[in-house]
Amino acid sequence: MKIKLNDRLRLILVATTLVALIMVVAFIIPTRYIEKFQWKWVRFSLGTALIIWFSLKAYWKLRGSLVFWGIFATFLIGHCLGIGYFYYVGQGLSILEIGLVSGAEWGCMAVIIYRILHTAPELRQRNSQSPWTPTI
Repeated sequence: MKIKLNDRLRLILVATTLVALIMVVAFIIPTRYIEKFQWKWVRFSLGTALIIWFSLKAYWKLRGSLVFWGIFATFLIGHCLGIGYFYYVGQGLSILEIGLVSGAEWGCMAVIIYRILHTAPELRQRNSQSPWTPTI
């Protein structure tokens, strides 16, 4: 049995999940704990999530290659250990510094993937076939 979701249902599920997540966070982190909460880790997590998203979007056609996943995992572990160290010992890096370092990391990863797998990243925007996708 295959479950097929249309784009409208996916949008509703994502919106519901985001609202539920926001409500859970609002109840889990009450105001008395907010001063103990370290926002630097939120910055680190969002930056890492953006790198993962962009990399997977650019190399989605290589998702079946174990060599790609090995290279990607190596760079992701290096990113978490390298940049994570600055967040662990201090206040972390600024958004500009994270952008520059992450861009350099991604560029090195792209060169290595190109040299080993002979595949360039796919950075062009594709036209969606869905009527629910907004166009600019």
